[in-house]
Amino acid sequence: MAETHKEIVKVWIAPGCIVCDACETDCPEVFDVQEETCIIRPPALKPDFTRPLTPSIITAAEGCPVDVIKFDMIDVDGPEPAEWAKQKEAAEAPAAAGGGAGGGGGGGAAAAVSYAPPDPKWVQLLEAAHVSGSRSAGGPRSVIRTAKVQPESIQQALPLGAPPDAQFATMVGTGFVKAGKSVADRIRETAEKKVAASTGMTRRGFGVTLAAAWGALVFVSATSLAWLQSFMIPKAPILPPTRVRVGKLSAYSELGVYEDYKPQNIWIVTLEEEGVKKVVAINTVCTHLGCIPNWLPAAQIFKCPCHGSGFRKTGINFEGPAPRPLERFKVEVDATGTLIVDKGTKFRQELGQWSNPAAQILV
Repeated sequence: MAETHKEIVKVWIAPGCIVCDACETDCPEVFDVQEETCIIRPPALKPDFTRPLTPSIITAAEGCPVDVIKFDMIDVDGPEPAEWAKQKEAAEAPAAAGGGAGGGGGGGAAAAVSYAPPDPKWVQLLEAAHVSGSRSAGGPRSVIRTAKVQPESIQQALPLGAPPDAQFATMVGTGFVKAGKSVADRIRETAEKKVAASTGMTRRGFGVTLAAAWGALVFVSATSLAWLQSFMIPKAPILPPTRVRVGKLSAYSELGVYEDYKPQNIWIVTLEEEGVKKVVAINTVCTHLGCIPNWLPAAQIFKCPCHGSGFRKTGINFEGPAPRPLERFKVEVDATGTLIVDKGTKFRQELGQWSNPAAQILV
């Protein structure tokens, strides 16, 4: 049977990392220990990168105190590369050169961990030990409090001749010491408790309320800005067409007032002035305060219901507070004989504009 060996093609970190730096020390090419967790470096997400580093990754996984480093391997034809044996020897050298732990000191060929009963003095020291939060001493960021565990567990897990940071990581991993809460965490918890006590609101409820408040603030701000923009930017007025086709001119042959187009503020009036028969278009808006007068056929006058202004059939004011006659619109007849009223052009009697040919159609 042909000789084969195994190579790692995928590596990942399961939940539970205690950020002990051990994996990055064993294999810095793959592991990146950050402030709160450890991640796999981006290049190590590819099999071609991890396969040559198989021995280092295995060493890091075996040295993980909480066993969260996982990997997948495949069988590869051929013997292991020669440099892998050198890497394994280099990884095992510090353990072979170290002495025994506690009272079980040994020579250069001693085992990596001594399982002899720990020295009573060392046990007493561990039980009374605590780790300071001093940053200058290289300690953790927060105060550490002692947790009662069997000293034998510490002795078995603690690597021989390990540097101080590895020793601390092992003590944390075995549960011998536990990190206390930081000052920021204590302040935050105190504030949350006070809010909950005064309002009966839980932390989750406070978060939901805060998010809703921010959402409302954003909505109000956006709406206010939209209104401001709408107010500041000039807009072209949207006006209805000023030219209105009011039917055939022949439909207005009889003298009188035609109210068919009053909803469009137009009275078509056929009248006789100075012996001349004409058709005019009168604006229905009162010249006093803008009310719409009513045509009273019996009295043959326009009467404003708001303040009592009265206008004759010609549009001349004769009573009430109206200061001037009603206005007339421009009128014209197209080639088909249709009468067209142009509301965009107005003629005022007091300005002598009623005599303008565009203000009337002679019939």
